[in-house]
Amino acid sequence: MNIFFIIKIIVSACIIATVSEIAKKFPSVGGLIAAMPITTLLSIIWIYYENKDLNLVSNFLLSVMAGTLISFIFFIAAIFFIKKGMNFYLTIFLSTAILGTSVFIYQKFFHL
Repeated sequence: MNIFFIIKIIVSACIIATVSEIAKKFPSVGGLIAAMPITTLLSIIWIYYENKDLNLVSNFLLSVMAGTLISFIFFIAAIFFIKKGMNFYLTIFLSTAILGTSVFIYQKFFHL
């Protein structure tokens, strides 16, 4: 494990912790920040820094776009289950299962 890897972990953890703290006091602001492509931005910077390969960055970004669209299925399911009064942990479990099924379908039938 090199120092660059440790720096990536620390920066990522700080961003996640900061967003979750903001979301506790200001849920709408925390949601907006979490929805921003901060992780994607950091990832493409790190990928390019380490590889200097724009084709790799481009392929990564295409996969991020597909993942973003598939992620909406998780959000829609979670919101639906919460609005129906379902237990939080069951909501997370079912929404994640639906997301996993969606990812499987995408990988099996649509991944180019």
